[in-house]
Amino acid sequence: MRIAFVYRNLNRSGSLERDSIQLVEGLAARGVEMHCYCDPALSQEIPDVTLHPVRPATRSRSRLGYPLLRLSFAARATKAIRADRARYDLVHVLGVAAWEHDVVHVPAVMAAEQKRWPEEGGASFRAASLRAALAPVLRPEVAAIRTIERLQFRPGRYARLTAVTERVRADLARVHGVDPDSVDVVPPSVDVARFATARDGALRDQLGIAADSQVILFIGHAFERKGLEDAIAVLAGTQPSAHLVVVGDGRRDEFERAAEALGLRERVHFVGGTVEPETYYAAADVLLFPTRSDPWGLPVIEAMAAGLPVVTTSAAGSAKVAEEAGAAFVAPPRAREALGRALVGLLDEPELRHRMGERGRAEAARFSLDATVDATLQTYERALDAKARRVR
Repeated sequence: MRIAFVYRNLNRSGSLERDSIQLVEGLAARGVEMHCYCDPALSQEIPDVTLHPVRPATRSRSRLGYPLLRLSFAARATKAIRADRARYDLVHVLGVAAWEHDVVHVPAVMAAEQKRWPEEGGASFRAASLRAALAPVLRPEVAAIRTIERLQFRPGRYARLTAVTERVRADLARVHGVDPDSVDVVPPSVDVARFATARDGALRDQLGIAADSQVILFIGHAFERKGLEDAIAVLAGTQPSAHLVVVGDGRRDEFERAAEALGLRERVHFVGGTVEPETYYAAADVLLFPTRSDPWGLPVIEAMAAGLPVVTTSAAGSAKVAEEAGAAFVAPPRAREALGRALVGLLDEPELRHRMGERGRAEAARFSLDATVDATLQTYERALDAKARRVR
């Protein structure tokens, strides 16, 4: 089978990136001939996989530049795929990377996320409902994503879709009129073996954290949406020996000021992005993931694979999985008091942390790369059947 896979960033810098590169590697290991259309400036070489460069018109991250980046990459990837279409059995697009495809993997539906935002991520904002309604104007990136989605989900433009959760599957039906029977739910994978590592004290030494101190891990690039402000506020209610390690790229100025105002600057460590997140899980005692909006929330499953207990919010799509496994405490978004109680309870009870971590480790196995590759191959077979029926 020859597959064209389209995603802009084939690297390990973030959750979607790790998921995509692991999937490509897993499919190639099963004998699938993989051809990846990606931005060469942001992608890494993968053994036994052919990369096809697609360069966006800009790489600006500004308010207007980033929407242009997304649109121009998708347009150029679409053009390249159309030119090469006959070479492949299927074209698999991740997110809004192109609108020429047979299979699309859908992490979220933008219009649905914006509609929920006033009650979830935007609950503390004034005129949140109005902001949500005006989002395509106020945030051009939202308009760009919604435009690509409309092109992707036109009737007859796809053979099969995959969604990260049942909620995303329902969003596709409600917003774009997609038949739910054409959507397979395929959560992101975790390299379970990679995260199931022994505890690592070296990282604590590098950060100047004493061996007997407690390390709370926060991981995610979008600091505001992932709830870093809440994490810092919650840290204030813990023992002075507790430290918050922040992994991810983002504008940190306002969060450094927030830590300073609470007298926590020496206890909050910004380490930037990483391609080896497992080293931070190995050095931590608990994952604090107070996200305000997250269709899935891969760090929750990564923490489970690493044997870490989790404190998170119901805004994470994976929170229900972790809670039902007995591996997480789940609070409403922005509920700092509830998050703080759960966190302090875990830090005070090492045996409880151990029990929850072990339950999480056992549950994370079902999100292994092998399971995701199996599910993806089943989707490919269904997509090929759907294409064959069209020809007949």
